[in-house]
Parts: sequence; C-alpha cells; structure tokens
Amino acid sequence: MFRGIAQSDLWTEIDPVQEGFSGDEKFHVSGPGGECLLRISPADKRERRLREYTAMRALAPLSVNIPRALDFGDCEGGVYTLLSWVEGRPSPEILPGLPARGQRAVGRQAGEILRTLHTVPAPLAPDWAEAYGRKMARRVESYRACPLHLPELDEFAAYALDSAALLSGRPSTFQHGDYSVANMVLDAAFRLGVIDFDRMDYGDPWEEFSRLPWSVACSPAFSRALLRAYFRGEPPDAFWPLLALYVAVNQISSLPWAIPRGGEQVEILRQQARQVRAWYDGPYGLSRPTWYCRDEADEANHIER
Repeated sequence: MFRGIAQSDLWTEIDPVQEGFSGDEKFHVSGPGGECLLRISPADKRERRLREYTAMRALAPLSVNIPRALDFGDCEGGVYTLLSWVEGRPSPEILPGLPARGQRAVGRQAGEILRTLHTVPAPLAPDWAEAYGRKMARRVESYRACPLHLPELDEFAAYALDSAALLSGRPSTFQHGDYSVANMVLDAAFRLGVIDFDRMDYGDPWEEFSRLPWSVACSPAFSRALLRAYFRGEPPDAFWPLLALYVAVNQISSLPWAIPRGGEQVEILRQQARQVRAWYDGPYGLSRPTWYCRDEADEANHIER
C-alpha cells in the first residue's frame, strides 16, 4: 500500500486513524521527519486531492495552527497526501469540561484562525448567488425526493428558497469546508489546532458557519466567542439571516446523506434539526438565535460563572 511514498520505509510507527466518513485510509506515521498524517485515497479522487493539496500549500505562510502540506503523489494504494501532524485531543472531549472563561478563550482562538483563513482569496470568483443558488436548489430537490420528511426541514427549505436574494454580491475566499468543534483539537496548553481540510472549497466566507450547530451543541460560550473574535466585535445585522440560510441548506442536505447510513445518523439529524429550530422563538431565521443572546451582557463584561 505504501510503495511509492518517499522514505516510507523509514517510518517507525504507523497507526490507523479511524475518525471520519471520507472512505479514505488515514494513518498517524512517525519517522526521522517527525509525526505526519498520511491519507491514501482511491485513484479516482486524484484530481480532488491534488486541488486540496495545492490549496493547502497556499496556506503555508499563515501563522495558524493547521496541518502543513508536505507531499503528494501516486502510490500502490492509490494517491497519497502527507501532512504535518497537529498535536492535541478532540476539542469536544475537552471544551464542555472547561469553565466558561476557558471555553470563551478557545472560541476566540477559533474565530481568529477562521478570520485568518478567510484572508486567502478565491483564485476564481464566479457569481456566488448563481453558483450557490443552483447548489441550494439541488439540495432542496434531493431532500424533497427523500422517503422521510421532517417539519423542521420543510420550514428550513422554504426559508432558504425565500431568502435567495441574500446571496447577491457576496465575496469568495478560501473555505475550510467543515469548520466546527469536530475538526478542532486542543493540546495540553489549550492551544487550538484546526484539522481535516478535505472538504475545502472557495465561496462566501460566511457559509463556513453552516456547521455552527455542532459547535453550539458542544459549547454556546465557545460559539459566541468565535463569532465575536471573527467579526472583531458584534456580528453585523446582515449576518444573521445569511447564517439562517446557510444552516438551513446544510440541514436539509444532511438527510439524504444520513438515510443510507442508518437510523443512528438519521436520529442525530432529527435531534439537531429540532435544536436549530429552537434557536428562534418566532419564525425561523427572523431574529438572532437565542443561544447568542443568552448571557451576552455577562460575557461582554467577562463575568465568571
């Protein structure tokens, strides 16, 4: 499997990494060059993986704690990508146990990292409203073709289609593609690292917040601090309806993904859809989410709880 990878015969440790749904084979490897993450993908993913590797090479000058692209090529197992290893434990294992002050500190790191990633412009910038509008329409159509419908997702789909005008004039930058606590690690000094860039893309930087439900469920304090750090203050009024749109589209696209993977994934989606709907006391998307409004005066004054 490793034949074709330079110096793979010098690795002293090779440990499988089980997390993720990509279908690729991942390994934590150690050798004379230090610790690395090795990803081996089927040969038919070569173009996609090369695009990701090239994009990550462009991130090298950024002063953020992310994997560094080291090598890419063909091997016996398909195509390989070699990245530097980012040390730390999964943040969902640590964040809930931290005091509110600690959760906010980590959230501020996450906001600053994301803000920095979004300084990288898109190499090409097609009209976002047109491109995302087509994507949104496909996802709504795919959801409506599902054998299962949820009232929350019906409402999300209607909101998204009714709010398409919000997409007009949005900029395009580099996107991590799956920015949530699930793809963050914390080391012993509580330094945050962001990993798993295999869904990277280019588009509206605010679309990154479509994964915010995972972070909110883990730590609302983290999520509030992330937004305030990213915006260097309060998010603008224009942000909230777009957040609702992007979260809605991600929610409805999750059901066609979850159904083939079984009842457990469908139940996770069902619970998350209910939680997202509970963000709003009134009609979906027409106010700031309740989790953001909660305790914001205390947090602004750094009052410990």
